[in-house]
Amino acid sequence: MDPKQTVMALYRAYAAGDAEKISDLLHPQVVWTAPAGNATQVALGLGRAEDAGPPPGPNDLDHDAIVAFMAWNFARFFGGVENTFRTVVAEDDVVVVEHRLSATLPNGRPYVNDYCFVYEVKQGKVWRIREYMDTRGGWFQVFGEDKPVQLIEFVHG
Repeated sequence: MDPKQTVMALYRAYAAGDAEKISDLLHPQVVWTAPAGNATQVALGLGRAEDAGPPPGPNDLDHDAIVAFMAWNFARFFGGVENTFRTVVAEDDVVVVEHRLSATLPNGRPYVNDYCFVYEVKQGKVWRIREYMDTRGGWFQVFGEDKPVQLIEFVHG
């Protein structure tokens, strides 16, 4: 598979919650860098609001954490997911994906946020993931004016 096909296969594995396929598509040294202190990770107990700042930060996910998040925790946190792809472009080993995620959160709140992910593929596997999103909008949708609390326990598989 070329890099674009690899990344789109990863999205299909994410949607299916297929831990084995997700694991197979990720490089052993993969790192997913998300905005530190973002609401999703705080609500899953993986980060703290005070962690906010420039990446990389304590919210980086490694291979096993990515598999656990996408195979077992994503669907528990985001219900009724609709993922609308806007742009998927590739150049050499870099793939940029822009999409809108719509879902319902465990606390019943609706969630709609736009994301941009930059993927680097190495040796046919996703090696680096950089996530960009509206952190303030996401925070308000997850917690509103309430104190940020863990909404569900992160399951490791």
